[in-house]
Amino acid sequence: MRTISHRSCFLLAALSAACAGLPGAEQGTSRPPQAAPETPSLSDAEVRATLKALVEDGRTVGLVVGLLDSDGSRRVFAHGSPGSGARPLNGESVFEIGSITKVFTGILLADMVRRGEVELADPVARFLPPGVRVPSRGGKEITLLDLATHRSGLPLLSDNLPEKDPRNPYADYTEELLYEFLSGFELPRDPGESFEYSNLGVGLLGHALALRAGTNFEALLQERVLTPMGMNHTAITPTPGMRPRQVRGHDRGGYPWPDFDWLTLHGAGALRSTVNDMLSFAAANLSEDTTAVHAALRDALQMHRKSTEGDHGTGLGWGIGVEGGRVFAGHDGRTYGYSSQLLLDLTGRRAVVVLTNSYSNGVDGLDAHLLDATVPLPAASAGLAVATAYRTGGLDAAILRYRTLRETAPDRWIFDESALNTVGNWLLERGAAGDAIAIFRLNAEVFPESPGLHNSLGDAYSNAHLLNEALESYRT
Repeated sequence: MRTISHRSCFLLAALSAACAGLPGAEQGTSRPPQAAPETPSLSDAEVRATLKALVEDGRTVGLVVGLLDSDGSRRVFAHGSPGSGARPLNGESVFEIGSITKVFTGILLADMVRRGEVELADPVARFLPPGVRVPSRGGKEITLLDLATHRSGLPLLSDNLPEKDPRNPYADYTEELLYEFLSGFELPRDPGESFEYSNLGVGLLGHALALRAGTNFEALLQERVLTPMGMNHTAITPTPGMRPRQVRGHDRGGYPWPDFDWLTLHGAGALRSTVNDMLSFAAANLSEDTTAVHAALRDALQMHRKSTEGDHGTGLGWGIGVEGGRVFAGHDGRTYGYSSQLLLDLTGRRAVVVLTNSYSNGVDGLDAHLLDATVPLPAASAGLAVATAYRTGGLDAAILRYRTLRETAPDRWIFDESALNTVGNWLLERGAAGDAIAIFRLNAEVFPESPGLHNSLGDAYSNAHLLNEALESYRT
């Protein structure tokens, strides 16, 4: 899989509704109501205990959390390992933030609109080189607003990503490959019709904005957004001050994983940042300052596309929704070695940032839980605990962990079919076909009728050159 953000939606139910792809969106506003009930927050001791439990459970290798309170005060917490050879985790630790980059791309768009350089209704084709065909449908062209709100009709990813290094899928994706895909793609629906989360679309948006400005995306973002906000430790290419503070990414089982490199689609997910910088960013979004960049921040937070059900929708890069009388804006991100969350309580003027050095969904929902202690921390896939046990103790430890958790902690973990299937596929990727077979067979004890499971087991047998067993599993 090559997605940047597998959830692609946000962390409260209200924000998730903004990703539901409901048609009939109209332009609206995300300004918070004047009064709403206060929500209880966790004490410092409770936050530390929560982070400690997440690491010990194997949900992540390490994480740094930042909380911005309504009085402007900040609290930063860290727990776990930064990875081999890295400095201990703190508010200055540098992480990939993945698809949270899309929020910054939306702000850049808002800034360029304010300067009169582009309009939201401009077709993106206007800013691409002559001869590049951008798909259209029903007499409608893909606009910059369509790209920023995931209503372009473009898919999550293009189908012509190079296969040079599956661990680094964007490193060799050139402008020419992007244009080639656009020229051959047929839209499944009219632009603007409905929501479909698209890394490709926002990556194209960032590319087009840079072409319009006559520079590259990183330089444009630094000049217009990052530098004016004093975000000196946020960049695509790490600065000399950032490099010593970089943490090490890890895959879903806790093994080291290299960082991503980017060639063309930077606007979709290329930024690195720190919790301290992201707290400053959150504070800027909640402030009443009147500088040019703050005006662009407010424009991006407007609900530019509203769903037909409920007060939820999308801003320029943001998911926006209402829950319990409070207005929230958020985004999350995931690369192959990191996951991240950013959630703003626009009504209560509070925010939370979560940065981890693990590719997993083990801390999903942590941001909402930290903002409102009455929102429970969701259960996580048991596959995370099983993969961690495998890494530290081998196959027998992994199997024992799964059986023990099913008996002792069925409410804390999700034991669906995908839990062990994910572990088995992860082991296949690592070349451990024999161990993958054992994990798939364990899963078959619980889900004996699953066609997908037996197909995966067949793949594992085939990888182990056990062709008769593979054929039997496929027949099953």
